[in-house]
Amino acid sequence: MVENIGNGSAELVSYAKLNLYLDVLGKRSDGYHEIVGLFQTISLHDTLIVEICDRDFHLESNVALPPDNTIKRTWDIFRKNTGEEFGLKVTLKKKIPLGSGLGGGSSNAAAILRYLGEVFKIPLEDLLNIASQVGSDVPFFLYGGTALVRGRGEIVEKLEDIEGYSVDLFFLGIHSSTKEMYRSLTPEMYRKGPGKVEELHRAYLERDYEKIKELSYNVFEKVFLEKHPEVMNELRNFGDGSIVKMMTGSGSAFFALYPLDKGNYSFVGGV
Repeated sequence: MVENIGNGSAELVSYAKLNLYLDVLGKRSDGYHEIVGLFQTISLHDTLIVEICDRDFHLESNVALPPDNTIKRTWDIFRKNTGEEFGLKVTLKKKIPLGSGLGGGSSNAAAILRYLGEVFKIPLEDLLNIASQVGSDVPFFLYGGTALVRGRGEIVEKLEDIEGYSVDLFFLGIHSSTKEMYRSLTPEMYRKGPGKVEELHRAYLERDYEKIKELSYNVFEKVFLEKHPEVMNELRNFGDGSIVKMMTGSGSAFFALYPLDKGNYSFVGGV
């Protein structure tokens, strides 16, 4: 979402995502892993104030970010791909926790890309190509809502948006490294087939709570809990009465799924 706020600035909303299903099919020859997942944006979001300027990159944030953060990387890769030369000022108000598996960095990148795409009239197909160069989850965030995601994350099939659900989130502040979590997977953990993502999507649409509970899966959850067994005690009192309780991404946030209005954050549709 892009809202002009005057003085040449625009306010961007950058939503978090959940992995309602996430599995790894194997390691590819290029070093990436082949995944299959059901991705969903939720109402938890960061806010970015952006402005095109003459030169250089300026970022102010309410949390510390590394120099090679996804926002700066997006600016660099966008200019390289399009030949456009411009500066960018960004003020980031971050609410999505870092290292949580909620996709905050990738969502920020996609929000910047959508904005630059509007400013410089870049087609969606070209933006998707740029997004895949920035990060594996970034293409999904150009769509948002509900999607089947495959490949290393760059193959996004938009699905009918799931509505009528909400979630609560549980995050202890443990930073979970995506690279470390992938390195912890062993070949016997790889799923031999694509799983039942479409069946799970249908269960959500039909409000089949038992089926949702049966089919929901995240390959990283067991790995994460083996690395951090202390989390199990904290999780015991989380998500009472929920439809399902599980980890998102490679961790370390967990979510408890409820019907609409029972959780703090609702499912958000896409473009």
